Amino acid sequence: MRSRVKLLASVIVLFIGIAALTIRARGTQSTQPAYAAPGKSLMGADAADKMTDSWATNHKLLAGYEQAQSKLRAEVIKRRRLYQDGEISRAAVQEAERSFVGVLMRIQEVRRLMTENEIAIAETEMKDDATLGINGFNETNSLSRFSGGAHWSVKDASSLERYFDKTFGHNLPVSALGQTATHDRMRFDHRDAIDVALHPDSPEGKALIDHLRRSGIPFIAFRNAAAGASTGAHIHIGRPSHRIAAAR
Repeated sequence: MRSRVKLLASVIVLFIGIAALTIRARGTQSTQPAYAAPGKSLMGADAADKMTDSWATNHKLLAGYEQAQSKLRAEVIKRRRLYQDGEISRAAVQEAERSFVGVLMRIQEVRRLMTENEIAIAETEMKDDATLGINGFNETNSLSRFSGGAHWSVKDASSLERYFDKTFGHNLPVSALGQTATHDRMRFDHRDAIDVALHPDSPEGKALIDHLRRSGIPFIAFRNAAAGASTGAHIHIGRPSHRIAAAR
């Protein structure tokens, strides 16, 4: 019984320590990329192909990191037990903890980039529709589009975040706030738009879309599955992202 109590206390202390280490590790994280990124500048069909390749590479990386996470968690618990029994030093425990936190951070980053790639792949296939008038709405199997007449910019994103937090009690899952490195590579002007990682047919997605329409805020809601990826479903808030002309 006493050994079980010891082990339980060890695990509790472990996760408190991991939380503290995560905060410290953010300031000392290696600059080596934990993921695969496509080339500097992409256009057209080549953009979607490169993004799909990048997603597939990251998917393999993620599987490896998740296996390492499982092994490192077991190692940390093992070293905690040995430390409690006086068989190893505190430094040996901290070494395992740092490795565990490092893998957790890499998993988080790879998942973030995969979501960004999925969304970018979906947006490369969007065709501009100039037939919609002010506050016009169009819906197909793959996407819904609303050309709201409100003067909205990325600076107004905070009001949407407040609405969402008040309605659902958690943060709006923004995957891209304005221009990102992915949009730069694809030469998309995304400076005055945000992407929200919600499926438009989910309860939260539907509520957000209703709010956007009532507020006159333009959006494009993507339902498509992205080729080679799990899903490209998201809600693009703001005017459509147009191609930036290549420098001559």
